[in-house]
Amino acid sequence: MMMMDLDVLAVMHKGGDMKKILLISLATFAFSSSHGQTDDIALQEALNGNYKKAFSMFKNRCNKNEAYACGMVAYFYNKGFGVEKNNQLALKYYKKALSINKKILDENDPFMARTYENICLLYKDMGDFVKGLDYCKKALVITEKAFGKKDLATAAAYNSTGILYKK
Repeated sequence: MMMMDLDVLAVMHKGGDMKKILLISLATFAFSSSHGQTDDIALQEALNGNYKKAFSMFKNRCNKNEAYACGMVAYFYNKGFGVEKNNQLALKYYKKALSINKKILDENDPFMARTYENICLLYKDMGDFVKGLDYCKKALVITEKAFGKKDLATAAAYNSTGILYKK
């Protein structure tokens, strides 16, 4: 799961024209084949503000063991997009995504790092900084191996880890 799509939804959820412009710009950069469009129908529904429909679509795909979709279900629960905010369910679906990813990806794959970081930040939101830190450290090691110390993804992983140390 990539961070860009999640940040984009968070911006969109708060509303506002400038935020919508930012959302479309980020989504276009990260996932689009053309301006404001994506090949992922569920993501496009979310970008259009149809959170309940997008959630349902992602959940159906998650039920078919698609890790990315499980991560999106978790994110929707974490942020309250189209569903009631529920961090316990978010954790359940992030861990399902992690379990699926562990079966199909190499342990050092950047998507593994993204999943670890999502769990890390959720634990932070839940106030469990010790568990969160363990996941952040895993994400940081993988990200640094994959992209090097001077990459923006590595900087983001250091930032997430630092947030937990700050607490």
